Amino acid sequence: MKRTVATPRMRASHSTAASRAELLRELVAHLRRNRTHLRQEWARRIREARLLTAMSTKEIFSEATCVYDNYVAVLETGHVGALQAYARNLSERIIPRGVDTHEVLGIVLLLRDVLARSLFQKYQGDFELLSRVLDAYEPAANRIANTVGVSFVEERERVIRQQQEAIRQAGVRQRDLRNFSKQILHVLEAERKRLSRELHDEIGQALTAMNTNLGLLRRNGAADAGWLQEKIADSQQLLRQTMNTVHSFARELRPAMLDELGLRPALRSYLKSFAGRTGLRTRFNCTPAVESLGDEQKTVVYRIIQESLTNVAKHAQASHVTVALRERGRKVHVQIKDNGKSFPVEKQLSARRPRRLGLLGMQERLSLINGHLAIESAPGGGTAVRAEIPFTSRARGIGGDDTSHDHANQNGRSSKGGIH
Repeated sequence: MKRTVATPRMRASHSTAASRAELLRELVAHLRRNRTHLRQEWARRIREARLLTAMSTKEIFSEATCVYDNYVAVLETGHVGALQAYARNLSERIIPRGVDTHEVLGIVLLLRDVLARSLFQKYQGDFELLSRVLDAYEPAANRIANTVGVSFVEERERVIRQQQEAIRQAGVRQRDLRNFSKQILHVLEAERKRLSRELHDEIGQALTAMNTNLGLLRRNGAADAGWLQEKIADSQQLLRQTMNTVHSFARELRPAMLDELGLRPALRSYLKSFAGRTGLRTRFNCTPAVESLGDEQKTVVYRIIQESLTNVAKHAQASHVTVALRERGRKVHVQIKDNGKSFPVEKQLSARRPRRLGLLGMQERLSLINGHLAIESAPGGGTAVRAEIPFTSRARGIGGDDTSHDHANQNGRSSKGGIH
């Protein structure tokens, strides 16, 4: 076996390393003995240099204590892992408060200076020993400063990237919100135009006709009793038609039955009217437990079913539709299912497609009451709109079997539609 012979240079190197290790141990012991005084001096120097101005004096001293202890631990062990972790944690906490890179590097360099001055005071009587102590201390101090600085810069870059991404996403969300707001305004304006047109065409014309009849009656009412009866009957018919139209508008804007009798009667009445108006066969199943929903929840359920049925009548080719409301656990499950043609759900739910505001409106309504919306549409299988609404607070035991009703128009006609 070949033996390695230690040369004078090797022995000197080992001796130097041992001496440096011994000096560092002595240095660590000195820093721990003077921990209280040196921390206070360091915190004072930080305040004098106007660093970490975003932090209070108490906060500065607390963080200075942690950094000091980690600093000494690195001098003792040579391992910087714990210091790196602390530096990242500190950076994460102080970067959002506006602390910049030069402040962090400044406080670390101040600590190095405070400790160097302490070593000078301890060893100033022996300049040769002081020189060896500083030779052992400075490389470790530089490594510590570099570790803290790099950790801070890396964390700051990460925070900046997060902020930039958050700004970008906020811009996207704000753009989508603006688009959605425009869609809402568009639909509201279209609805105002429709109501204005209906009022002008139906109610306006009926009132004009009644006014004409009243004028004729005033001028010629006594001339012919038969003619008089005919005009009065005509005016009464016009008045009934006008009242029915006004009641129809009122039901569309806010069904009084929903407030007076409850959700089930209001839905039953609406589906009966819908079947008679569109020719679609409808089936209605509803659990009594829906009456335990809150007022806002009932309104959302009513509007979702109303919007879904409007879509059925307008856009696809269906002959019948089923509306079912069932209680499952602590939730009400709503389903509106037709046998019409399918459509690409994901595309239609895009906020960038204004003609699909109805579906987006359902999502928005449900989100306000912590509900969820799911839509399934498959070729040959029709479309199903499903909503899930949690009960807020209600007493159980209302129970009872689901009530079912079928509605169809009198002559059995079938119109076609689907949900889009």
